[in-house]
Amino acid sequence: MRRVCYEKFGEPAKVLRLQEAPMPEPGRGEVRLKVACAPVHPADFAGIRGHYVRPRNFPAVPGLECVGIVTALGRGVKSVRVGTRYVATASNGTWADEIVVSADTLHPVPKAVPDEVACQLFVNPLTAYGLLDMVKRPGAVIQTAAGSAVGRLVDQLGRKQGRTVVNIVRNEKTARDLKKHGAKHVVNSSAKNWQAKVKRAVGKTPIVAAFDPVAGEAALGLLEFLSPGGDLILYGALSGKPVPVGAMNVAGQDLSVRGFWLMPWMMNTPKTKRNAAFRSLTNMIAKGELEIPVAGVHQLTDFKNAVRAAETPGRLGKIVLKMS
Repeated sequence: MRRVCYEKFGEPAKVLRLQEAPMPEPGRGEVRLKVACAPVHPADFAGIRGHYVRPRNFPAVPGLECVGIVTALGRGVKSVRVGTRYVATASNGTWADEIVVSADTLHPVPKAVPDEVACQLFVNPLTAYGLLDMVKRPGAVIQTAAGSAVGRLVDQLGRKQGRTVVNIVRNEKTARDLKKHGAKHVVNSSAKNWQAKVKRAVGKTPIVAAFDPVAGEAALGLLEFLSPGGDLILYGALSGKPVPVGAMNVAGQDLSVRGFWLMPWMMNTPKTKRNAAFRSLTNMIAKGELEIPVAGVHQLTDFKNAVRAAETPGRLGKIVLKMS
């Protein structure tokens, strides 16, 4: 079988390579999955660079989730059938032809959802759901990186909840695309007086939360929009920079700076709530009520171009690896 792996931290274009490896065998409670598609996430690059969860050992395989067909069962697995398609998460990486995962991580996926979309059903939709779930007060939310997969889902889910969502992007191409797909409030931060446009978008509605995966000055700039008691919620650090928060500015408005990471959310959220959220999100996607755009599909052997495309600013959707 083939897999993309790395043996040391570094820039993805330099350290990633395609490797032949023995076919993995499932242990007790595990299954082997023939992977159809796996997405390329920013978190994958953070891991390769050594800025995310450290791999258990090297060589390490990137990839947080995938969709595929079960090809073998380990001992004690009775709830899964060989030949069935599932979405799976894997701590040992999904950029491979075949992987072994715990049977507990599998989720069935409707036939109506194509592989290129199904492989994205877990990380981004649940992150968007979890971010909005943290906001308990009525009011508007604002977000940077609104053209990302998570940002698009936050906008769609937020509007379904009746919230005003203000989407901040950095170029007009992304702004036009978001509006084309139904976003109501889109502000280009490269334009003059963009802050005034944000305030006009919400009117008298208080902005109770701001979502940011960029950090640095992008996150800091969101604090000025928050109403007293509002939350700045950080869920990434794409800029690689800290957020230089002024303590008295935060204290004076009773603001909070919080973090969101899907793994702790999964651990701290009851299984019934997690599964119900996944089923609800998946059903909405299957019915076309939520969109997850795909910007490009690359064969596993073309992973270098996939990596290059995924790190190109302004793309309008997720880059996906297809295994065959």
